[in-house]
Amino acid sequence: MSEKQNLQGRRWLLGITLMAAEQAPRILQVCAATEGDDAALNRALCAELDISPIDAEVILSLQVRRFSPGSIARIRADLAHIERRLEVVADA
Repeated sequence: MSEKQNLQGRRWLLGITLMAAEQAPRILQVCAATEGDDAALNRALCAELDISPIDAEVILSLQVRRFSPGSIARIRADLAHIERRLEVVADA
């Protein structure tokens, strides 16, 4: 895997994690209101947040500590760092 592909994958993962942290109350409401199995919960999140099933699976796998203010700040900083690195890799 190239550095660019690695950075793009990390950017996607951090972006989904940040979105989930910023939408935590909404996600928790969907989880509390959805009856059924994990597949039903995945479909409910997809519908509520207009995301793909793989994005929903990432959100469902997150630890709640990722929603703390300190963690959100670190995610934002990591995401900004990756964006800057991708600009350098794209120019190379």
